[in-house]
Amino acid sequence: MRSFVTLIAATSLALSSAIAAYAQNPVPSASDVLVKYGDVEHWTVYKNQTRGDCVIVGDFGPGSVQMGLTANQEVGYLGVFSKEDIGLKNGTKSEVFVSIGGHLYGGVATSTHGELKGGYSGGYILSDNPEFKRAVAKKYEMIVFPETKGTFVVDLKGTYKAMAMGKKCMKH
Repeated sequence: MRSFVTLIAATSLALSSAIAAYAQNPVPSASDVLVKYGDVEHWTVYKNQTRGDCVIVGDFGPGSVQMGLTANQEVGYLGVFSKEDIGLKNGTKSEVFVSIGGHLYGGVATSTHGELKGGYSGGYILSDNPEFKRAVAKKYEMIVFPETKGTFVVDLKGTYKAMAMGKKCMKH
């Protein structure tokens, strides 16, 4: 547990500059118009016709993961959401973490408990870290909300192909 807390502190500090620079919520809102662009493995790529960007979505048990780029396309995001009660309170700043290949990645997001379509709660991680992008694309599993009661595991099979499709989607 002590190493988990140490990793949380280090990760939060490392990501604070990326988060401060890109404060607008990149996650599609319930009112955005999403049109299916294509499927890869168990991921679906959508063109967001409201914002003009694309989002990669995968559902896993009680959870859902979304990936995409922020408005200026320099920073990516990974949204992690669950139908389970993960202890978030509306409008508060919450730390959101995922573990990939033994490395902890995290960010701070304004919680959205009960406000997302389908009753999901969660937040997102902003990152311009190429190691994080590589880990999502190349590793085999991701543990979302590690060491919380809302933990779920995401099979990362197909993320490399889904990210390539997302990139194509952004060009159309």
